[in-house]
Amino acid sequence: MRAAVDNRSAQASERGAADGLRVGGKSVAGQLIDAHGRVVNDLRLSVTPRCNFRCTYCDPLGVGSHEPPGTLSAEYFEIILEAAAGLGMRSVRFTGGEPLLRKDLPRLIRAARAMRGVEDVAVTTNASALEKRLAALLDAGLDRVNISLDAVDPEVFKVSTGGGDIERVWRGVAAAEAAGLSPLKLNAVVLRGVNDSQIPALAALTRDKPYHVRYIEYMHLDNAAFGTYDARFMPGSEIRAAVEAAHGPLEPVPTDPSAPARLFAVPGWPGRIGFINPVSEPFCSACSRMRVTSDGMLRPCLLNDREFDLKPALAADDPIAAVQEMFLIAAGRKVASGLTAPVERPRTMVAIGG
Repeated sequence: MRAAVDNRSAQASERGAADGLRVGGKSVAGQLIDAHGRVVNDLRLSVTPRCNFRCTYCDPLGVGSHEPPGTLSAEYFEIILEAAAGLGMRSVRFTGGEPLLRKDLPRLIRAARAMRGVEDVAVTTNASALEKRLAALLDAGLDRVNISLDAVDPEVFKVSTGGGDIERVWRGVAAAEAAGLSPLKLNAVVLRGVNDSQIPALAALTRDKPYHVRYIEYMHLDNAAFGTYDARFMPGSEIRAAVEAAHGPLEPVPTDPSAPARLFAVPGWPGRIGFINPVSEPFCSACSRMRVTSDGMLRPCLLNDREFDLKPALAADDPIAAVQEMFLIAAGRKVASGLTAPVERPRTMVAIGG
């Protein structure tokens, strides 16, 4: 397999050069290497754009209210998983939309778990259906969950999520905790004037529980008017200052350098407080991710709109080899940094996948 992949890498590079593409992705010792020397081993699969929440920063237009034509079948996702695992993907995360709205999610988790070399299978969810579905997901091989939790106050939560019921989310959190999923990560995207009042209360969740509460800077993925985006953007340094004003100085704790969050703790508290600052402190140099959208577009960078259509490869006579070739080409065109000034985007976050 390795020799075949290396050969396809060379072929893809030749074809890409002929097409005027910037290529250079390669498979070396079972690892996918991009054009900037970064190891790409973390695959994000958006399995549906549907969502039962309407978070401002993710789905301002209500695109997630229905399943559009073109969402990939489970069979196609299984081909993508096999191809990606053969190129060295070690971590698979299922996202959306809200991935728990997809009935065959356990099948996809089971497929990821069965892939040789895959060490971690996770789901990012709003947890509104987690209590009901967790047993089946665990039985399929789920390792971890990340839960979106933008507020603690029920009314602020309802505004932030476009009507979400926080009690259902808390039941999902309790179910994940009871199942021993660890670390249990609670993610909050902070928007000034929307949920910034919740910063101290979210941090306080780490006082008695070993939760990882992680604050994420607001990215321009919702096509908000520039003035609106600027007014709502809150840098990670200011979010941290709000945490420390309420709970005292934070002390750093060891952090995986390839992970997006810088972790801290309030001394004596069992939980962790993380800051993910892609705008004010971009971490592109350590990026190990690629994304596949629910309609089969391979996206090398979250903040860059370049995409590669996998559907012709999925329909090829040898779809595994064809999909791997697309990954190699995409790795060669993965930008050094996707951070740019806010632009109008053809997709908002709900259609890209987290």
